[in-house]
Amino acid sequence: MLTLYYRLRAVLVPMLLRLLARRQPMVSRGAGSARELCAQLPLLGFNRALLVTDKVLHEGGIIDGVKRALQESGVEVAIYDGVLPDPTFQQVCEGVALIQSSGAQAVVAAGGGSVMDAAKLMGLMHTNPSTLEQFARPNLFRKPGLPLFAIPTTAGTGSEVTPVAVITDPETHQKTPVADAGMMPAYVALDADIMRGLPPGITAATGMDALTHAVESFLSKASDDGTERQAVAAVRLIFDNLPRACADGEDLAARDAMALAAYYAGSAFSRTSVGYAHAIAHQLGRVCGTPHGNANAMVLPEVLELYGDCVHARLAELARRAGTDSSGAQDAQVARGFIDSIARLRSDLDLPLLPRGLKNEHVPDIVSEALSEAGNLYPVPRYASAEEIGSIVRGLLPATQPEELELRTHGH
Repeated sequence: MLTLYYRLRAVLVPMLLRLLARRQPMVSRGAGSARELCAQLPLLGFNRALLVTDKVLHEGGIIDGVKRALQESGVEVAIYDGVLPDPTFQQVCEGVALIQSSGAQAVVAAGGGSVMDAAKLMGLMHTNPSTLEQFARPNLFRKPGLPLFAIPTTAGTGSEVTPVAVITDPETHQKTPVADAGMMPAYVALDADIMRGLPPGITAATGMDALTHAVESFLSKASDDGTERQAVAAVRLIFDNLPRACADGEDLAARDAMALAAYYAGSAFSRTSVGYAHAIAHQLGRVCGTPHGNANAMVLPEVLELYGDCVHARLAELARRAGTDSSGAQDAQVARGFIDSIARLRSDLDLPLLPRGLKNEHVPDIVSEALSEAGNLYPVPRYASAEEIGSIVRGLLPATQPEELELRTHGH
């Protein structure tokens, strides 16, 4: 019965995602596009806006250009900069209160995935007052949220092109996914110029997040020709440009390519969902506070290994289409080479391989929650056992022996 349940979920969840993502945002791209996006607000009839960001971006002056562009266009700006990594429902409520007190007619989100997620739910909650528990239930009859203008400052989450937000319960630290068509951003600016100050570590982690989106989308049972093309393009762009963007943050061509890669990967997984790498990564974030991109990088090659033979043909196809393999070798060899290339990439980018604070007593909870998340939400190539997921999680413990880290550092 459980297998039948998973199969039904594997069909129904992507159907719901496609329904929610049927409206795509209007996208502008290139240096200066954020400023141009801000100028559109008054033309569209929005003279008051809430600018949602975080304190690092606000106090560091990174979004000063966005704020100035809005004000020069005649838009009255209220600023909420209280978004933290893994945003909580309390932060969402604070933003909603500011929308109401300022009379904001639209929301402008300038930041990474956490900012985007919080801003999405702020706009939706303003028009649909409710509890987090109620938002967690799909509802096709909610009123649309306030128009959302998205300016991503990182290239990774793809949140600027998804109708999904992940909000954390501040008491249990449980991450709650919210999916609603009313949260799809209406307008997006992929501005490489605003990303140029991103540190190498964050550039690498968010880039690996985008890579995980693309690979897991391609392997999803719900993938189709359209999502596959986007996933392939994202993988090609990431392998070609992520090392460049990390080595030289002023390389605007590499930044622009990574912004496009994150957008393609986000568009793909918004229709197909993801897989066990995300299921485990979410739990590492909940238990250890591991940043999401880092957590994905820690487990993506190991999850691909877990799937085994059933993904060799698909991984080989992805590698060949993305241009990472032209050897003419058999599928199994190409697939293993592709997994190795991901492990080498995370090593070359000097990403952390182990989460801080993970203890042996955390393993059963992480395994249980990861299995539940994937079983309920993700049309994965095959469903894993507790033993298989447990092996990956235990491999992240500090006591892991050097020989067990071979794949994690250099591949096969």
